[in-house]
Amino acid sequence: MQTAKYSASDILDQLDTCAKDYNFPVLDNGYIYPVVSRLSVFGNSERWVIAVEVVGYHYRFNGHNGVENCLYIYGNSLPFYPGLNNSNVLLTTADSDEGPSFITDTFGTLNPEVHSMLLRDEKISIPKDPTFYASRDVELKNPPAVRVYEFMRASLPEYKAAFLATKEEIYDCFGQDIPMIMQLDEWCHPDIIEEEKPSENETFQQIATLLESGDMSYYKPTKPANNHWRNWPFGGCA
Repeated sequence: MQTAKYSASDILDQLDTCAKDYNFPVLDNGYIYPVVSRLSVFGNSERWVIAVEVVGYHYRFNGHNGVENCLYIYGNSLPFYPGLNNSNVLLTTADSDEGPSFITDTFGTLNPEVHSMLLRDEKISIPKDPTFYASRDVELKNPPAVRVYEFMRASLPEYKAAFLATKEEIYDCFGQDIPMIMQLDEWCHPDIIEEEKPSENETFQQIATLLESGDMSYYKPTKPANNHWRNWPFGGCA
């Protein structure tokens, strides 16, 4: 990729503006139990896009409507205001033929009488044995009841890819043919609640520089990755 016609400061200014407006991923959002996240970078000499996926359970919504992948999209030629838009929220689960997946409560508690749900139209089993969750190092808040975010966290080895967006779904969000140049499952994310700006964060500083320069060698993280859900214990605790 040749040196871009945009600058790293252009990118960081946009990210900071969105963060100031709380339109940037907050991994300890009080209304969302975080499960998994991913960061994708697209760019050429004319255009850039950064997409951050945040998968979790939003307890202000009911049942499957709360099991969401929110795609925050930033870039210099988007057909919408950068950040999160309603059209860029993916819902991937539904009831199976066994019956309703959830009981009626505010915690996303799974129906103890139903042992499956649909994930991207595939019927998957829902373990109800607390020992399964203990073996995956997921502590149940109200055993033997299982909450959907607990199931999602415990099932990441099997279903992580299904909870996240496909490459085509990410492209559909911004509708442009720009090469993907990097995709990260782990990175150091800024603590927006503590007023850390993206421009003060090593990850986004380096991504902005590599987009401007076209030189992938600028991404050399020294900070430990922190986007795992365990590092954001206040998520969902509002």
